[in-house]
Parts: sequence; C-alpha cells; structure tokens
Amino acid sequence: MPLASPALRGRLGACSLARAPQRQVTLGLVTFTGVVLVAAHMSASSWMQPHVKETSGPPSTAARQAHVLLWTQQRSGSTFTSRLLCASPRTFCSMEPLSHREGEGSSLLGDILKCRFSQRPVYFRNWMHGPQMNDLRVRELCEKPFDIICETPDVLEAVCRAATANIIKVVAVDLSVGAPLLQELSLTTRVIHLVRDPRALLASRLLVEEGHFLLMLNRTFFSREEKDARVVCERYRQDLDAARRLVRLYPERYTLVRYEDIARQPHTETRRLYSFMGLAYTPLVASVVSKHTLGFYQTEGKEHPFSTSKNSSGIVFAWRSRLSYSEVERVQKECGDVLRAYGYRHFSRRQYEEEAASPLLPLPASWAAFLSADIGDT
Repeated sequence: MPLASPALRGRLGACSLARAPQRQVTLGLVTFTGVVLVAAHMSASSWMQPHVKETSGPPSTAARQAHVLLWTQQRSGSTFTSRLLCASPRTFCSMEPLSHREGEGSSLLGDILKCRFSQRPVYFRNWMHGPQMNDLRVRELCEKPFDIICETPDVLEAVCRAATANIIKVVAVDLSVGAPLLQELSLTTRVIHLVRDPRALLASRLLVEEGHFLLMLNRTFFSREEKDARVVCERYRQDLDAARRLVRLYPERYTLVRYEDIARQPHTETRRLYSFMGLAYTPLVASVVSKHTLGFYQTEGKEHPFSTSKNSSGIVFAWRSRLSYSEVERVQKECGDVLRAYGYRHFSRRQYEEEAASPLLPLPASWAAFLSADIGDT
C-alpha cells in the first residue's frame, strides 16, 4: 500500500486531533451525568433512611462522615459482619484493600477514607474489577451498558463522599497499622474490633482447606503459618496490645465485638454497632440482619465455606465437633492469655468431652465496663 502524501497525513492528523477533544468532552459529559445520577440516588436513599445524631467523638464531628475500620483476621466472621454493617444504603464499603498491599498500610487506608481514588489509579481499577466484594451497589451501577460512567474515579468518589459512613474491612495486618488514622484531625476514624475464639478460627481455616470448594480449584487458601496455632495466637496478641492502647487513648472511638455475640444476638449487637457508627437501625437493616442470620445452611459446610446466609446461632460452636481435645489443648497452650482476655473458656478434657460447658464466658470486667458505657450512650 502506498504511503499517504504529506497533505493527506496532515488532514488525517487534523481529524484525529478534532476527534480527541470530542471524545474527551463526551466522556466528561457522561461522567458528569453519572455523578449527578449517583448523587441523586444517594440523596434519595438518605431521605428514605432516617439519620441519627452521632454519639461518638467530639461535637464538632457530629455532622461529618464517619470513618470506620472493621479490623479482624480471616475466618473470624468478617464477611458476615461486614454484610450487616453495610446493609444501610448510607454506607460506602471497601473490602480488604491491604490484601497483597500490606506495605501501603495506613497511607492507602487514609486515601480510601478520604475518597481519594483519583490518587490511586491502580487501586481504583482493582476496586472496580478485582476479586474483592466491594460496595455491591456501586459495582451494580457500573455494569454494562452504564460502565462508561465509571471509567474514571469521579463516580466512585461521588458515591464515597455522599455516604454517611465510610467502612473498610481489614484482615491482612495487625491493628497497630490503623492507629495513626485515629490521630488525623481530618478524619473521624473509629475502630470496630471483631474477634473470634481462636480454636474456632483455626478449625474454620482447616475446614476450608479440606473442603470440596478448594479441592475443585486445586489450590491452597491458607499457608502453613496461617494454620499454626503459635503464629495465629501471636497475631491475636498483637491486636490485643494495640486494642488496649486504643481504649486508653480513644475510648469513644474503639469498640469490641465477639463473633459469637453477634451470631447469637445479631439484632442487639448490630444495633449497638450502628449506634457506634452514627447510623439508624432501620427496618431495612433489620431485614438484612435476619436474612444473614436465619439462612438456609444449617452448618458451616465444606461446600459453602464463604457463605454468609446461614443459621449463625447454630454454627457458632460447631467447631467443637471437628477438633479433638488434643488439638484444642494445643491451641489453649499457645493462646491461654488471649482466651482469658476475650472471655473464652479454657477447657479441661472432661469439660470438653462432656460438652456441658459453653466455650463463651462473660467478657472480663475491663471490657464489659467499656462496652456497657457504649450501650448506655445509645
């Protein structure tokens, strides 16, 4: 094919330059329209959901967005709990942003809490298209044929800023990583610290590894260290030390919840957490809580290791049927101080084999007093 003449190449170049601004204008108009539609949607949702005044933090932050960190470990009921916290349309939720990004720590978390996705283009693309189940309302909004409005971070930032509560679930690193965010005056960061009996956590990790779900994928989900009681208990200990510092320095901006408590008393505990976030516990939220706690899976089955719709009160102590006493004793030896700190029973062989005693004890007085003060403020 003969080369185009200089004159023709000039005309083609002019046409290309003319089309480029036109596409930019079109994309800009589409994005602007998307932002307007999202803002309208969020406003409508907010109008339909009564707002309650925040009860945590100084008065000057009462009308500001709540920045919430749900901090825990894998297989602690974090997906289940995050679904309950994100049930309100007034929330914006990001799941496990530090997974494979541990080194970015509080810097990345801070940008998400400030809705600065335009400064994180790689993470923005991962948020929209990655494997994590981030805010499903936004993901659905950006599906074809409307995906063009989400080519830039503008729509995501608009939804983020319109929310009353910006929630991030973190499991990859210990709680001390989040502490600097409570010092930032531009944020109203508060921490919901979710814990689970370490014996149950380890049993759940082993169950996932043994399940048909992963056997079909021919993969391993947890490393050897992540199934090692010594390593797991050290992570509990790190989080416990950080939690004690947060309670001392920021008592109104930290709360503890045990997975066993939220599974056995889902409405009571979720209502308390909503008050902590400054959100109303509406009939819509209550219906979502019922859906996820009275589901159709009667056990934490191997075929459904990541299900959140199940009879939560029925599975909370199911680990006892899967661990021998020798396995339980090994965890108790490594994790004795953690069990005591969070109110979990240390079993003797007779107690464990007779199954008469509950693994769950009342929270120690120090935690109980703090949580009682939380409830009294609602």
